[in-house]
Amino acid sequence: MTMRQMTVPFPRRPKYGETEIAAVTYLLRSGSLSEIGRGPACAALEDAFAAAAGTTHALSFNSGTASLHAALHAAGATPDAGVAMSPMTWISAITVAFHAGSFPLFADLTEDSPNLDPAQIDPANCSAVLVTHAWGVPAALREFTGLPVPIVEDCSHAHGALYQGRPVGSWGAAGCFSLQESKAVSGGEGGIMTTSDSALYQRAMTVGHHPYRLAAELTHPDPLPLAGASYKFRIPALSAVIAREQLRSLPSRMSDSATNLTLLTQLIDAMGLPLAPMAVPDGSVRGWYGTPFTMLQPVLDPDALNAACTAARLPVRALYPDWLTTPLLQQPAVIERYWPHMRGRWTPPDVRDFPRYQRFRQQTLILKIPDLPVPDYMHQLAAVLATTLRSL
Repeated sequence: MTMRQMTVPFPRRPKYGETEIAAVTYLLRSGSLSEIGRGPACAALEDAFAAAAGTTHALSFNSGTASLHAALHAAGATPDAGVAMSPMTWISAITVAFHAGSFPLFADLTEDSPNLDPAQIDPANCSAVLVTHAWGVPAALREFTGLPVPIVEDCSHAHGALYQGRPVGSWGAAGCFSLQESKAVSGGEGGIMTTSDSALYQRAMTVGHHPYRLAAELTHPDPLPLAGASYKFRIPALSAVIAREQLRSLPSRMSDSATNLTLLTQLIDAMGLPLAPMAVPDGSVRGWYGTPFTMLQPVLDPDALNAACTAARLPVRALYPDWLTTPLLQQPAVIERYWPHMRGRWTPPDVRDFPRYQRFRQQTLILKIPDLPVPDYMHQLAAVLATTLRSL
């Protein structure tokens, strides 16, 4: 029978289950929701993330954006040389270069990948490189490690992901994770930076943590006073305890997502559909924040494709807007209003300089994969995908 529309809603676990509710209740009954130092809720989350990433340190923040800001500051991003990055990311991962007193230097994607191409980077022009593991696909980190500038990993889509058997967030000078509600590990809001560089860890702390914590932990000489920059980036204790419980359940949820994707891929192959999940590097494990599929036939109208998928109730996730074309990046006066250090210095990007990025936007379909066992749903998903793609 032809399936023209999904007949069941997208399968979901409760975003916050009994363990998260118990952790929040325990914290509320303790009578203290604010940790100005490295309190028990904050410490438990940081220790768990450091263990998961295989790093010496983890530092919590009130958002993934704040963690990126602090990491770029600590890594030495400067106004004299920019931060090399891909445009295939959320806008906050672009503006953090400005926040840290530098600016974005856009480079194109690797062929058949959503990630930054290391061959496009000129180390002479940048003070840091921001490598995003876009849509959970680990970037080719080994190809970045030889660059003579610090590498900061944006792991916001890639909680639990591995590159060549080693956790993302441990390859660069620092790794940064978002804990926003749509992410695989959520505190509602929040962020984490991982690193094995103790000096970088302490420099990052000075951007937004409380002077009480700075006084307790800083040992490296630094021209900043113990008051730090006082951006007030520390994580709320409520977010910390929720995210700690989410991290515990991540491996089982990742396993169920992987099983579902394997089944869907087998069904797509059996039906001969012109669609394939984007591969991850050998020896690597993807994260889960929407899974990119490559359309194997030319897509003449991506908007029509997404509209047809939406009408069929397929679990599609929209690509990010093309930030390169937005007024923020195309109008120097807007940049200069927010970041005065850029006065007279910003050149708007030319979209024609990024052909692989444009092709990715043209030929990619992002599907959400459930994180619980649902073989019947995956069979229906494949059947509706077949009807939808064949009708275009």
